[in-house]
Amino acid sequence: MTEYLLSQIRAEHQKVKHTKALLVPLGFLGFYFLWTMWQISSMKPDEFLTGYPMLFYQLPVMNAILLPLMISVTASRICDMEVKGDTLKLLYTVQKPGSFFDCKYLNGFRYLVFFTFGQGLLILFFGSIKKFGGFRAGDFFLYLLTVLTVSAVILIIQQTLSLLSENQLFPLGIGIAGSFLGLFSMFFPAPVARFVLWGYYAVFSTVGMDWNKDTRIIHYYEISFPVRKFILFLAFGIFIFLLCRTVFTKKEV
Repeated sequence: MTEYLLSQIRAEHQKVKHTKALLVPLGFLGFYFLWTMWQISSMKPDEFLTGYPMLFYQLPVMNAILLPLMISVTASRICDMEVKGDTLKLLYTVQKPGSFFDCKYLNGFRYLVFFTFGQGLLILFFGSIKKFGGFRAGDFFLYLLTVLTVSAVILIIQQTLSLLSENQLFPLGIGIAGSFLGLFSMFFPAPVARFVLWGYYAVFSTVGMDWNKDTRIIHYYEISFPVRKFILFLAFGIFIFLLCRTVFTKKEV
């Protein structure tokens, strides 16, 4: 069974090679690199002492804006071949629909791992060359964990939409809408914001910020990680995966 699954995953990898899907997370990492350079260029030397808290506060906001779009484009690139070629009926003669869905998801998930790992390296790179202060290993680990977890749940939805839609403009539109909702959810009341999936990049942030308008001094402070909320989010992610998988496998082809 394990060997069969691995062979299917390898087959999915071969199918998406020509799509150059890897360029999508690479392009977004390039944007984050340029954005961080611009952010650092406007910092004063004394602000480097809180460089890491600054990144851990601002990056979740950037993620809520950019990552829904990145994930929708990645899912579209991965699923476009079967949808455009209308080859699902042919594929189902050699592969079960559930196995096909799982392999597609695992293939997309590895791009998320690549992006998350790359973003972690960018944080350490800029922190090292600018000698940032305020580094906490717990913040770094939780940041990467939440980026990957929230992205993984969004990927489930985007992949399902891409596989069920004949026109990929619809799932891409959902990704763009998710970017706007993720941003605006930070201004919603907490009971409303909790229903906006794309805003959870910021919900799980472990750094808060106070700005004194009189002294213009920014103070970053630690926020306790919401363990219970994170566990509930994981349970929600599992439920969404099973639901989307069931919907897809019951689709007539």
